[in-house]
Amino acid sequence: MKAVLKKTTTRCAALLLGVCLLLGGCGEKNAAVSEGPTLPPVPPVQDAPVNDENQAYSQTVLLYLPAPDGSRLTAVPRQTSLSISVHSAQRLCEMLLASPGDGETESLGGEVALSLSETLPVEVSGNAATVNLAASALRLSYEQLFTVGQALANTLCQFGDLQYVNVLVNGVQPGLDVAGTLPVGSFQPNTREALGALWSRASAPRSSARRAIAATLYYPAAGGKGILSEGRLLSFADLTPAGMIRTLLDALSADAETLPGTPRCPDLPSLLAEEPAVTQVNGEKRAVLRFGSALNQAIIDAGITRSVMVAALVCTVTTFLPGLDGVEIWFGNERIAELTPSGTYVGAGERISFPEGLIKRSQLQPFLLADCTLYLRSGDALQPVSRPVPYYEARNVRAVLDQLMAGPQAYDSVSGVRAVLPEGLRDADLLGVSFAEDTLTLNFSHQLAALSEGMNATDERLMIYAVVNTLCELPGVKKVRFLVMGEQPETLAGNLFLPGDFLPNLNLIH
Repeated sequence: MKAVLKKTTTRCAALLLGVCLLLGGCGEKNAAVSEGPTLPPVPPVQDAPVNDENQAYSQTVLLYLPAPDGSRLTAVPRQTSLSISVHSAQRLCEMLLASPGDGETESLGGEVALSLSETLPVEVSGNAATVNLAASALRLSYEQLFTVGQALANTLCQFGDLQYVNVLVNGVQPGLDVAGTLPVGSFQPNTREALGALWSRASAPRSSARRAIAATLYYPAAGGKGILSEGRLLSFADLTPAGMIRTLLDALSADAETLPGTPRCPDLPSLLAEEPAVTQVNGEKRAVLRFGSALNQAIIDAGITRSVMVAALVCTVTTFLPGLDGVEIWFGNERIAELTPSGTYVGAGERISFPEGLIKRSQLQPFLLADCTLYLRSGDALQPVSRPVPYYEARNVRAVLDQLMAGPQAYDSVSGVRAVLPEGLRDADLLGVSFAEDTLTLNFSHQLAALSEGMNATDERLMIYAVVNTLCELPGVKKVRFLVMGEQPETLAGNLFLPGDFLPNLNLIH
């Protein structure tokens, strides 16, 4: 063993000069890293994490606030602290809504104090975020509310992972007019045009001309795990409620464009028994979707569970159509009055009831997922795999590692891959996590070393870099440090020199 370690240490020392020359760019995700790419050994760790400690990093962000004359949105830089384990969207929303302006800009709501709703304030899935504002936003004019939506879109989409933003008030899409006939759709970032021009185009009266409006669609995820969202531009030939619903159903029936591995929905418009309608029942506005009984078999054939199909329909329709409190759905002669999901991460086996058949968007929160990227084994290489998980866990260090420990699943975007971490490693074996500068430190129990004994060089290398590559997908993380019981061992299985900080290794990706 000592001979192996000496040989490995000598090799690392020989590479030291080359690594140092690459330090200026080695933290970039797209930088290729040579065999055994650790940085020079660091001094002994003084404070090993014993729980999930600080995971924050400092970031300069842009808040888009209105000019005093309301003509445009101005980008105002602010320094803030973001978390590697939580999407930045909620923090940015809170900062934007609370910003008082600085003389050259005004607060977003003017005299109206805006805040996020206490219920489901910000959802992030796929390329879209949905922001749920508290009831105070109802005091704004529709043009002011449009400005809020555009400011949120410019602010939340600045890092590129988000491209669409939906704005709800108390869980309801407010639209662009009192009658609730004009949909606002999903906001897209626009930092070039004046607010007046954007508002005039969005609020133009309906005409017979075809109209392009961005919408967020909610697609069933594989395996009955829930739903994933995708924003994209749709062409609406008919802006009546029935026409808009049909266009949304047409889009859902086509393949998702950015969500790998999602099952294809059946041809939903052809399965309608009646034209979609919007009606009032006991003062609540609802869309009514009456499908024929053939929908049951159609979704079974597509590999989609009833509860997930209902969640996809309700979230798609209520996020787009103005003023809806919920949706009423019929499968043949059966009105959906309750659901008992079986495959979801949260609430599996628990009944969800819908009084008077009104299915509200807020009741379907357990179904919303987001994809995380995991690196699993494919031959002697690593294969990136997308896996749908609860949207609030998609960036959580511990949750992502737990998914990696679970190995391949039937609902992954890629099949034929294998587990890369040793069988028997559990969440309890991760004693603590901490983050400083750009380095994530993982403190494992002795089980990591014990379960790694006997690994050959390939197994050990793929195990280490599966963790490193996976966690370096998180924002702000560029390096990963491994500890066992608070210390850095020289090796786990005798093949790879462990001290130092590991960079992503793109050479191992299949």
